[in-house]
Amino acid sequence: MSSPEDLKHIYRVAVCLVIFVFTAFMLFYNLGGRPLWGDEAETALLALNITKYGLPVNTDGKNTITLYGQSVDSNTSHIWTWRPWLGEYLAAASLSLMGKSTTAARLPFAAFGFMSVVALMFVAFRISGDYEKAVLSAIIFAATELFILHARQGRYYSLIIFGQIWLIYGLYLILKKDNMHGVWHAAAALSLQFYCNYVVAPGNVIAIGIWAVVIRRRYHRLFYRLSVGALLFVSACLPWLLYARPWHQGGYAAGGNFIQGLLVYSKEIHFHIFPFTLLILPIVYHIYHHSRGVPVASSETSIEADMEKLLWLFVPIHVFVVSFGPGQNLRYITPLFPVFAIIEAGLLMRYVNPALLRAALMIVLVASNFIPVYSAYPFTGGHHARLTIVDLISEITTPYTNRLEDVVKFLKKEARPDQSVFVFDPEFPLIFYTDMNIIDARLVNSFPADKLPDWVFPVSASGISGKTAIAPSEVIYKYYDAVSIPVHNSNRRGGVPEPDTHEYLTNKEIVQMTVYKRKGMAR
Repeated sequence: MSSPEDLKHIYRVAVCLVIFVFTAFMLFYNLGGRPLWGDEAETALLALNITKYGLPVNTDGKNTITLYGQSVDSNTSHIWTWRPWLGEYLAAASLSLMGKSTTAARLPFAAFGFMSVVALMFVAFRISGDYEKAVLSAIIFAATELFILHARQGRYYSLIIFGQIWLIYGLYLILKKDNMHGVWHAAAALSLQFYCNYVVAPGNVIAIGIWAVVIRRRYHRLFYRLSVGALLFVSACLPWLLYARPWHQGGYAAGGNFIQGLLVYSKEIHFHIFPFTLLILPIVYHIYHHSRGVPVASSETSIEADMEKLLWLFVPIHVFVVSFGPGQNLRYITPLFPVFAIIEAGLLMRYVNPALLRAALMIVLVASNFIPVYSAYPFTGGHHARLTIVDLISEITTPYTNRLEDVVKFLKKEARPDQSVFVFDPEFPLIFYTDMNIIDARLVNSFPADKLPDWVFPVSASGISGKTAIAPSEVIYKYYDAVSIPVHNSNRRGGVPEPDTHEYLTNKEIVQMTVYKRKGMAR
């Protein structure tokens, strides 16, 4: 007969298995079910060049992988320098093992997403010693819409998320143990993030510095250990800084409107990650206990409490820093996904009782956006109440088609890989799926009459802007025949992992896309 302890252990193992199975399903099922969009294809194409040349060169002789032109996002040796290469090398390893495919391009990043959920549960338990808090953190994190969308991308996002959890663990070890193990962990985690996209590192570094000042009196040699960690981190980053000289790209990655960035990030955090309504919980809790004359426990000075201070510091500092950056893309706040999960679990554990009420509130939070939308009414900013988990499950279990797939299918039937396409967009996905020569009209002024492109696309097939490459003219009518392609009228930003623009299901409306084929050209 099993003892109560044995049954408790079996129950806990079963709960963990359910969480991990759910995570695996959400991250791996039908991973190649929709084509790569521009940013993903950029990573995949550089990864393919790594498999051929050993380095992320931006050209293979036929196509050039560039966003802003040669010498801006690559150096004179045609090596990509716009961003560090960790994600590209990870994708290259997958493509080498599995061959060229959409699934292979995304699989390693989904795997890091899965490991992030496991790591978060482990770290939350180590810090709190509370099994329920660790489980709550993992459930909230694994079911977060933004996490799932980003972790299913063939891009570095899940690496940054994993790095944030690793960093939190390293800093915990610095407080917990009288050795240098935590220093190595923290420095390695920050370096991993830097070599994915260094935009996310400054916020972490600043937050850690402020945190150290706040708690310094309680930990022997804290400044010394963090200084050693900082030195290790800088040493790891220095080779890239000296080689790539990213400051030369400042004009192309210049920041936008800081106030606008602050407002956009705050709004998106409320609607998609952490409803600010939850901050009412401690207020209600204290008012309730005060009205009943029940004393409220004073602030703790434990390691868990100090780690909680760090988590709260990460949020405003990171948002403040990235608000100076180029555009308001939610990928820049991916380090906050696990941070908010732990914070949210802590609020529920501390201020919502009994356990049944806590579980019910958690289900509403992870399965829908009802709380952020209804609590912000009428200032919803275009956000609508929906069951987010249902949308996600519907997406990954339902076949999806967009205009890119329609165009690729057409070109594979009517064109050849040795032919060229002229279009106002890098068209990285078209390169990946057709191997054709894509000529970016933004970077080319003219063509000699004897080297006209084989195809002209007035509108991009895979671009997210929808800009026109070239208007019909006498030259077009003289040398080209118009061809109409029936395509799905999909959202051009449908592949972007941001819920406000992401297209969960196929748009079944069919429209005609007119392209131009050079006259007399054989199939």
